[in-house]
Amino acid sequence: MSKILIVDDDQDVVAVTTVFLREGGHEVHAELDSKKALARIAAVRPDLLVLDVMFPDDATAGFQLARDIRSAHKDLPILMATSVNQSSTVRFGRKDIDPDWLPVSEFVEKPIKKKALLEMVDRLVRAKAA
Repeated sequence: MSKILIVDDDQDVVAVTTVFLREGGHEVHAELDSKKALARIAAVRPDLLVLDVMFPDDATAGFQLARDIRSAHKDLPILMATSVNQSSTVRFGRKDIDPDWLPVSEFVEKPIKKKALLEMVDRLVRAKAA
């Protein structure tokens, strides 16, 4: 069973994602406050992080948070799951994954279908374990 931490301020998204991941056999933890994410990662020690981009205090906080997480937790897979493209004229996606600017393992648009989420999570967790 993998431990997964969701960092997202939308409680509804967290609730649905939690159900999907638990049905997939994962232990799930959540953090709604982006400012508390690093401490929560240290406490939970997840096998994978599901990270949002937009938070109430900063619509792009997830981008900087990904860089901060990567510098502190080099091997932690990060699945960036966001609806940032629905509210921005700039389009972000897998093409923007970069070790310096967007150091995530995968980038996916919300809403995420259950099957696609579980496939991505399983692939990223297996890759980390290998």
